[in-house]
Amino acid sequence: MMGLDEKAVERAWILIDGAVFDAPRFIYEYDDQPELEYLYLGTPHEPVIEVSPCLVKPSPSSRIWSEQGTWQDHAVVLMADEILPVLADHLRSLLSVKLSDGGYSYLRFYSPKQLVRLMGVFSDLERDQFSGPITDWLAVQNDGQWRRFCAEGQKSARQASEEGWFVLADHHIEALAAMAREEFATRLARYLCLNDTSRVNALIQQANSFGFRTEKEVSRFAELAVVHGERIEHPELQAILSSTEIPAGMRLNEVDKRLAYGVAS
Repeated sequence: MMGLDEKAVERAWILIDGAVFDAPRFIYEYDDQPELEYLYLGTPHEPVIEVSPCLVKPSPSSRIWSEQGTWQDHAVVLMADEILPVLADHLRSLLSVKLSDGGYSYLRFYSPKQLVRLMGVFSDLERDQFSGPITDWLAVQNDGQWRRFCAEGQKSARQASEEGWFVLADHHIEALAAMAREEFATRLARYLCLNDTSRVNALIQQANSFGFRTEKEVSRFAELAVVHGERIEHPELQAILSSTEIPAGMRLNEVDKRLAYGVAS
């Protein structure tokens, strides 16, 4: 558990990912007088406000902290000495970021997994600029331990109308992609009960060579390859896997069926 002391709780806010967790229902069930703000409110994203990230300041008598295990995988905790409108507007300014090609992209910094990755690729100066008046970010990691990222908290808060001011450079994107690949390889190795990193990476590369891109597709191919071994190298199955005319899911289904019923042996 996070275990914030009384002084820290007074400065703490919870930012919940409304796309994966019913934040309002949970908040009002465990807090009679919370401060709550939908980040999509008053922005171009308001038409999908039902999946908006929610910024919450628990009341002094809140029961939300005692239910930490319920929300910690879907939220991050911030420390800031700001009033709700100012802090909410700064967070709204970060809902999307500018890319090096001039385009814009959503930034799911309110997801614990994404926040840990982002903070890992920012320099100290970038973290301070990104954080504005926020002095601390806390997010739970895959191992259940909480990670804290500190910032000076002295930068001015941005306005919601400035959304897109923060630039996510190519080196940020490359580093984020590399971290995501490494995390996926670790999860896949655990799922397949393989301790051979080279073998896991080879399976991922082989899956990619057949055009399998999503984690679900790559995982399924890797499982078939591990379970059936050399049988998946049968020319008939290789032809199916290599087909560019059949959708990825259908190819995997067909190969799975033929391996299961001994068509390729």
